[in-house]
Amino acid sequence: MLRRLACTVVQSRGIKHTVNVKWVRPDYVPSYKPEKSGDLEGLPPIPESALGKDYALSEEIKDASEAVKKIFSVGHLGRKEYNVLVKKEMMDRVKRHQYDQGSAETKIAYLTGQIRYLQDTMDKFPRNKRMKQLVQERIDRRKKLLKYLRQYDYKKFEWILEKLNIEYKAHPDSYHKLSRKESLKRLTEMHCDDIRNKKLADYRSLLESQQGPFLKQKLEALKFIRNEQQELQLQVTVTEQDIQKVEKLLADWTIKDEIKQQAQKKKKSILLDSD
Repeated sequence: MLRRLACTVVQSRGIKHTVNVKWVRPDYVPSYKPEKSGDLEGLPPIPESALGKDYALSEEIKDASEAVKKIFSVGHLGRKEYNVLVKKEMMDRVKRHQYDQGSAETKIAYLTGQIRYLQDTMDKFPRNKRMKQLVQERIDRRKKLLKYLRQYDYKKFEWILEKLNIEYKAHPDSYHKLSRKESLKRLTEMHCDDIRNKKLADYRSLLESQQGPFLKQKLEALKFIRNEQQELQLQVTVTEQDIQKVEKLLADWTIKDEIKQQAQKKKKSILLDSD
């Protein structure tokens, strides 16, 4: 019994599958990527010659030489000072006033600046686990604030999405793990639906092609019955309205058939030209 079963398994292994269903696992996208977080733009274009946040407020730096300004620029001070300018630029887009630091939109802008700076860092150092944890925490925190803002002030919610160029992607209600078995089942169902729809479309076109001769035969039969009833002085059961209705259906079918034939000829000529 086991020998027969083993032979059956070995023989069925080389059978070619006729169903054209192929599943390819989608590429893994980390959660910190802009495709998942909803950020539609990267870091703002801040030049390296820009002065640091605190040094730009000094009156002496305005009259200083280019060499001194270069020392206090973000290109010389490092990425930490550049990150401060990124967050300041994001917050300036949505500030209510000069001293606004605690409003919901300012907090969201501050987190957005951090997220985009950390995303840029993760692209350069993708193995940094601590940085990956930080950017994920910032993304979750921003989603939470956007969710609350959406609930109590939807107009401001849309405004801040437009200002910061963000696409809102809320947390899913349930997490569903992708599996090969379920995906193949779904693809097979779609393949079967396509086969059924194709057969129904072919059958419909066949019936429509037979509709013209049927209407002609029906029109002749109605006219014959009406003439015979009138000659034999019997009760006329076929009215002129019935005949006109069939004539109208036949005329409509003739127009549709001509359009269909012209489309087929055009398609055939395009295929011949491409060959």
